[in-house]
Amino acid sequence: MGLAERLVVHRTLTECSPTLVDQVVGAVVDQVPTYRKLSDTQLREVTAIAQWAVTRLSEMWVDGTRLTARDISRFRGIGATRATDGRPLLAVLRAYRVAAATITDAIAEHAPPGLTVADLAALVRALVDALDDLSEALASGYQHKAAELVTDRNRLIDELLQDLLAGRQTSPGALADRTEQLNVRVPATFGLLLAVGGPAGPDPYPPLAAALTESSAVDTDHRPADLATGALLTTVRAGARVLLLPAGHDRAAIEAAVTEGGWRACSIDGTAPATLPQDYRVAAAALEHAPAEAFTRRLVLDRGDALTVAVLHGAPPVDRAALHAAVFGPVLTPAHAHLLEGLRAYLTHGSAIEAATAVGLHPQTMRHRLRRLTELTGRSPTHSWDRLVLAVAHASLPTRR
Repeated sequence: MGLAERLVVHRTLTECSPTLVDQVVGAVVDQVPTYRKLSDTQLREVTAIAQWAVTRLSEMWVDGTRLTARDISRFRGIGATRATDGRPLLAVLRAYRVAAATITDAIAEHAPPGLTVADLAALVRALVDALDDLSEALASGYQHKAAELVTDRNRLIDELLQDLLAGRQTSPGALADRTEQLNVRVPATFGLLLAVGGPAGPDPYPPLAAALTESSAVDTDHRPADLATGALLTTVRAGARVLLLPAGHDRAAIEAAVTEGGWRACSIDGTAPATLPQDYRVAAAALEHAPAEAFTRRLVLDRGDALTVAVLHGAPPVDRAALHAAVFGPVLTPAHAHLLEGLRAYLTHGSAIEAATAVGLHPQTMRHRLRRLTELTGRSPTHSWDRLVLAVAHASLPTRR
């Protein structure tokens, strides 16, 4: 075979390498869309790799060798760097194929008359072997680094959530910086769900998070989420799965998912980064200390349930206005004062008939008031736990003079 002719081609390529390198980089940028978005620093790196390829590939063709262990190690490092900067692996591999084709065209252009078919076959083998070796090295380095990055990112997201729950490093500016870096979204207001129990296993809670992610409960563009995957923001703290939910989540869907999985849960609406630590403590205490009868009608306690448990348990501290709003809601308006009057009579006398007699109403009118109270609060004074929640909240209302 024409070793002398190959050397001629090699020397020619070396002499015109600046022009050829520009052609290689130009072809890559033109044919691989991802490379059109690279920064100047990244393009200089591509240029340096192209310079290496022009020289090294022709050397391997001349002496019949393959990439060395040092070359392979270098490409593993390049693959890891591509994973770090987020360049897709398929785009990276295509860029090398485009570069190899451009270099092949240049060799054909500068081939002297004495170059044989065997020489060209050797060139093809050298290019195929080089692409095979460097593709494997690139993929190995890329995949290993990508796995590390996923693990690190998940850890950093978990640390963010733990800090939010504890009230650490959550000033608006710091939170904005961290969420931008991690590509996650924490809205100004959102829901908080704590869940315990469920199926046995080392970590039984991912099915709950998956069920809620896929359900109508979180069908919103403004949900707290890992924007890279669309998954809800979730972590585990003190043995409970903690999930951040959209502010407008569908409570019925939440209850259905919790019930289907066999969990017990507490859902707190209208929380925010600044109030999340207190809301978390209230929800956690509710799941730990709520009596069994609190779960007989539903497996998801709400803010009113949780604040009532806190009052009965003595911790954490409870703001009375928050308790009243959580339990009574619209019933606190002057237009519904008669409902609170009916509740007070019912709690005092224990039956609709006796309560009606005490306030001078027909029993049917009293029953109507109690039904209306149930419609507005979601709590029935005839159910033991609901009656206790209503009684605790009512007893702490300001005394009317």
